[in-house]
Amino acid sequence: MNDGPSSERALRKVLEVLFRLGGFAVVFVLFLTALGAILDPAENLLIQGTAGCVAAFAATAIVLRMDRRRPLSHIGLHRDGAARSLARSFGFGIAIVLPALAVAMAGGLRYGPDGGTVIQYLATGAWTALVLLFAAAAEEFLFRGYPLSVVAERWGTGAALALTTAAFSILHGWNPNMDALTLLNIAMAGVLLGVVRIVTGSLWHAIGVHLGWNFATGFLADLPVSGLSLVDAPLVEVTSSGSDLWTGGAAGLEGGLGSTLAIALALAHVVRGERRGRWRTPAAGAPAAAAAARTTATGEGVP
Repeated sequence: MNDGPSSERALRKVLEVLFRLGGFAVVFVLFLTALGAILDPAENLLIQGTAGCVAAFAATAIVLRMDRRRPLSHIGLHRDGAARSLARSFGFGIAIVLPALAVAMAGGLRYGPDGGTVIQYLATGAWTALVLLFAAAAEEFLFRGYPLSVVAERWGTGAALALTTAAFSILHGWNPNMDALTLLNIAMAGVLLGVVRIVTGSLWHAIGVHLGWNFATGFLADLPVSGLSLVDAPLVEVTSSGSDLWTGGAAGLEGGLGSTLAIALALAHVVRGERRGRWRTPAAGAPAAAAAARTTATGEGVP
């Protein structure tokens, strides 16, 4: 006899979440379309990344305002400690790449000298970091920002992690050079970024890890990022004589088993660090009292 009202309540919850997420998506697409018409990004990666970031941030700010006038801190964009959180997690993102690169080199990836100057190398690195910062921020706004908070608020962090990771993987599935192992590693990366966001209560940390991984892969290792060749770093020439299973092939490191191992190790490190309280600090962007209370996964503390 109670199945009817219970089913109606469940349906209302689903429709509410779809309405909120749909509204966010519509606002984002409208802003992205308008910016695309104004800026004409074409092949310019910096303009593309900037437009995506601005559109995602604008959509986030507007929808939060419409959704009970919530502050940006609700999705983990705290003002206090933002730069420190980004820097700390950027270094962590770079460190994650090291075991993946070690496996790839053991499997046949080789590095040698190439043309260029130190000035060109540094300038290329700065440009790459800027492009990847906007791209990483845009993707984190779109997946680990408002959408993760909405789903976590309604169904908990497990469902939020699963749904945002699925959407993240589907988006990257359109990239070139994708195969089953690459998509698995991208899904694992999505889980890692979601766990970082949930554990720290800070979107800055997720952006930093995302940026660090992409920068280390695309510039320092001079390899494709998720199947996309973004830059050819001066001074460094990469060749491969081994199996794609180890080197990653045209997909970059994410196409190899080294990334599977590296991301698994990173996940274990984050979970272990959360249990020991290493992430629950004011540097994460959340007030110490809220972090210690481990209240929610919506930017107010640790789940």
